[in-house]
Amino acid sequence: MGGSPVSCLIRGAGLLCAALAFGAQAAPCPQAVEGLISPPHLVMATNPTLPPLQYVTVDGQIAGMRVELGNEIARRLCLTPVMLSTSFAQLTLGLLEKRWDVINTGMFYTAQRARLMEMIPYEIQAISVSLNDDSALHPARLEDLSGSSIGVEMGGIEEHHAREADQALRNARRPGFDIKTFQNVGIAFAALRARQVTAVFSIDAVARRNALQGGVKPVLKGLYPTPVALALRDPALAQRLADVLEAMREDGTLERLMAPYGVVPFPGRIVVSGPSHPSDMH
Repeated sequence: MGGSPVSCLIRGAGLLCAALAFGAQAAPCPQAVEGLISPPHLVMATNPTLPPLQYVTVDGQIAGMRVELGNEIARRLCLTPVMLSTSFAQLTLGLLEKRWDVINTGMFYTAQRARLMEMIPYEIQAISVSLNDDSALHPARLEDLSGSSIGVEMGGIEEHHAREADQALRNARRPGFDIKTFQNVGIAFAALRARQVTAVFSIDAVARRNALQGGVKPVLKGLYPTPVALALRDPALAQRLADVLEAMREDGTLERLMAPYGVVPFPGRIVVSGPSHPSDMH
């Protein structure tokens, strides 16, 4: 792909590489940034299957809120942002193998992940339940969908919470959920529109985007609010990015960037939580 500052074949064939346009540099530049795999580039990886937060446009570019976030972080550090597309399953392995500096894909924070990687919680995401526009169901709470088929992206926190709710229903001697897993959330919504499932669990911003596209609507939202984090391997680099994000929070940039997408920043100070940065979040 033309104009890329690093090769699209960074330790792995099949990655879609998008070197994103770099805006005007802040002046003067801060001190040199340590811990980069390919200075002066900030190499980020994402799984671009969650429009409008991260997705691939019709002309093959990676776009969305998290791309804008990565661009702004790089700009403030006087680095050139590079965004790589890969599967969610490859993100952590690629980080530990130094194929990229940052996982920027909306990874939910967990204590288990924070034992493996340096994590920087910077936003809060919650889950919505979407139905078809003409559904006869009018659930006021999750339990009202007892016995329904639920579509979820395989392996995500949405599946985790769907199975958790299913077990709670069964423990209460009520019909549980018939959980259908899909390779990504876009396929899950396609199944909903095709009436192959009754409902879809997705993060709020994705449910909102699908509602704007028509045919489906979120009927429950704000469920299971959970911190979302950037993930890094290098502790010093993680601290630099956390400092930038905290500055963005303080000057209002983070909120302004997220607001059009219906996303809210992490409440309170943005800090690193990981093997080299123990925190109360553990």
